[in-house]
Amino acid sequence: MQRASATLAALERALTLVAVTFMFAIMVLVVADVFMRYALNRPFSFTYDLIGLYLMAGVFFLTLSDALREHVHVGVDILVPRFSPAGRRLAEIVTALTGLFVFALLCKVGFDRALDNFQQNDVLAGAIPWPTWISAALVPLGCGVLVLRLVLMLAGHVASLVAGRDLYPLPPLVGVGEAKSFE
Repeated sequence: MQRASATLAALERALTLVAVTFMFAIMVLVVADVFMRYALNRPFSFTYDLIGLYLMAGVFFLTLSDALREHVHVGVDILVPRFSPAGRRLAEIVTALTGLFVFALLCKVGFDRALDNFQQNDVLAGAIPWPTWISAALVPLGCGVLVLRLVLMLAGHVASLVAGRDLYPLPPLVGVGEAKSFE
């Protein structure tokens, strides 16, 4: 299980690196577009569509699984600190099962949509005919990696619960996201 977790973590970090690159590209494009618009009165015609269609989708979907692995998603933990370790594991199992249902469904629907867009050569109407299948493919890619993480979490928590030992770590109760934050 540790090898699978390490391999998946490497994939998640690589996708996060791509997302960080996308975010940097967004910043550079916005600054360059503002300069071109107000200093030279010659704005870029592609910036809005490129950012909205591809880059923002990449930033969002490519970081889903890594954020879950690092426990930095927003969470409401009013009851969880009161649970025993076994109760916390049960809560993690329920969470993983719920997430698996939702994100496997998103993955399937997203894949079908991306495939349909690709097969029909669907493009964005406008000055530049941007293909829509690329942004649609980001949904099943990001959700697919998240589904793998959820399967690993589910298996780890079930195995830990059955064995009565800590085979898969429980997420920290509080402070991880805050401890790594700049605030």
